[in-house]
Amino acid sequence: MIVKSTLLVVILLLGSLVVAEAQSYVSSGVAGPQTVLGWNFAHAANCVVHYDGVTTWLYFFPQEGGYGYTNNPGFGLILAPACQTGNLIAVFVYSLNPLLWNQVLTYTFQ
Repeated sequence: MIVKSTLLVVILLLGSLVVAEAQSYVSSGVAGPQTVLGWNFAHAANCVVHYDGVTTWLYFFPQEGGYGYTNNPGFGLILAPACQTGNLIAVFVYSLNPLLWNQVLTYTFQ
């Protein structure tokens, strides 16, 4: 009985490890006319949150053109206040085709 119980616990433990995996985050968008590799600065004109049935996405639209989106909840928390005020934001672009960014800064001024 103890051997069967131990075997059952081991199987359940290994089975639960397969289910647990890290979520990968995507931060991308469409480049505006002045987008370069490195830090890009813009004013957040507005934002929208979209849930596609699986993932929640934050889209932000800079006054300077283009748009960005991310499913990273940390970036969403950082960008949301700037979207409400139109403050200056900066994203670090590391690829232009496709557009990919991996860091974000917000400023307390427009």
